[in-house]
Amino acid sequence: FLSKRSRLAFVRRSPMAHMMGFRVVTAPNAARTPLPRRAFRRHAPLCSRPSTVVSAASAAPVASQEPLTQLSGVELRRASDGQTVDAASIVPSSGRVVVPFLTQFADFDSWELAQKIVDDIDALDAKGVALAAVGIGSLEAAKEFCRRTNFPLDRLYVDETAAAYKALDFAPGFGRAGGELGWIGEKLPFVNGYVKLLVMCAGIGSPGTLASVFGGYLGSKDKDPIFREGSNYDNPKIRKLMDATLGGGYQRPFELATLRLTNMTEILSNWEHLAPADDNLLVQRGGSLVFEDGVCVFRHDDAGILGYCPVERLVAKALSDDPAAPPDPVATLHAAAADRSAYVDDIYASIVALEKAKKADRRVSGDELNGKWRLVYTSGTKKVAANLNRAGFGGSYFPVRAVQSFDVGAGRIRNGIYLGPLKFFFDGPFVWRERLSMLEFTFTKVSLAVGPFGPVSFDIDDGKWDAVKMAEQSASDGQGKVEKGNGSKPGANPFFKFVHTDEKCIAARGRGGGLALWSKEGPPETDASQADGNRF
Repeated sequence: FLSKRSRLAFVRRSPMAHMMGFRVVTAPNAARTPLPRRAFRRHAPLCSRPSTVVSAASAAPVASQEPLTQLSGVELRRASDGQTVDAASIVPSSGRVVVPFLTQFADFDSWELAQKIVDDIDALDAKGVALAAVGIGSLEAAKEFCRRTNFPLDRLYVDETAAAYKALDFAPGFGRAGGELGWIGEKLPFVNGYVKLLVMCAGIGSPGTLASVFGGYLGSKDKDPIFREGSNYDNPKIRKLMDATLGGGYQRPFELATLRLTNMTEILSNWEHLAPADDNLLVQRGGSLVFEDGVCVFRHDDAGILGYCPVERLVAKALSDDPAAPPDPVATLHAAAADRSAYVDDIYASIVALEKAKKADRRVSGDELNGKWRLVYTSGTKKVAANLNRAGFGGSYFPVRAVQSFDVGAGRIRNGIYLGPLKFFFDGPFVWRERLSMLEFTFTKVSLAVGPFGPVSFDIDDGKWDAVKMAEQSASDGQGKVEKGNGSKPGANPFFKFVHTDEKCIAARGRGGGLALWSKEGPPETDASQADGNRF
């Protein structure tokens, strides 16, 4: 029902075409009693056993004295007595200290981080790890914040103008100098902080916000439950109802969203007591640092709203033998592929470390690509990835079921999205360039199936892939070195450059610059296997 040209235009513009940054072309308040919580997830931190493949040191942040130097001379006020102190003085010259730089006191991020870390104070104290938090707002707002979150007042400092945040170069937020569309503050001064906050809540200029919001509604089988008996933020009625209806031992759908709704209600009811006087500070982001003997050994910069460092990760780093130790690359990827238990920042660092390793030290085999692989993690396009390390947004776990199949024997690829009974997928040929560890491909057919009906398929091939095959056939040595001529050059079409392959997972960088990780699901399912009579 669509012309061939219309079908080609649709595919080029479809979300599937841009997934992973690849351009699809047819041419080539409850109880205060702390409950001991699991500071470590099943596979975190993954840094005690260096990989035999490659060290991730090149991708890990280097310990630095710079943050302490930047804080020197910045004035904070101690929330407990209002005394003015130098910001650098809250970091002792010896020992370890965790310093969460909260956002303003009427912000979701501040509330969630403070509520959760209260449960870990006993564990930190037992190991001699100090805790000193900084928040944006007035002294009175700090006291109200502590009263409502149970965060200890004597461990909190106030930064009324966010001077420390500017000194540490934390993200200023949407519409402010240095942030996304920073010219708004100068050119459109009538756009106040409340408007900027609403824009960020919609995910604009706030990486990861929408994914975090939706995650709060969807829950996760791979995460711990939010409401736990005796925890600082337990909701006994909701917990018991969810236990009875949805079971326990995991983060239930709407569980995190319920906590956020409760917090939002309390925040809005007390807005005038919590919000900063300067409404432009409503969008200022924070971060979390761990210092060892005055040296910063771990740093996380919040990318956007709800982009604060997961408390489990922060506490695990603070209690680890070496907070600055890089993650074990292969173990991290295996953990992510198995149950999504690795932190996304560590996944990003691990793939980058493998990518930077000498080719002889990498494990990459074209034969190991054969199979059906579920997309687990993506970092986004090169434009997004360029800000990952600075912004503290190491990509995200892919939220829906997306599957890539590579049939090595037939030289066919399938890329599909599967939502319940709906199956939407592309098929096409690929060539493997061994020397470059590159799989170059195109899509020549798009298909749609609903339950037992279909698939209905449309040809989107304009014949230009033949240039790739001609070039491949004229290669001088069959190892990716293509002779000059009219054929397609390597990388002229969408491609994956693989940095790791094994029986559990594969990792690659795409043409758009994004990183991706897949987990093994089974044998390949492409139009080649469909032609053999197998189910798709």
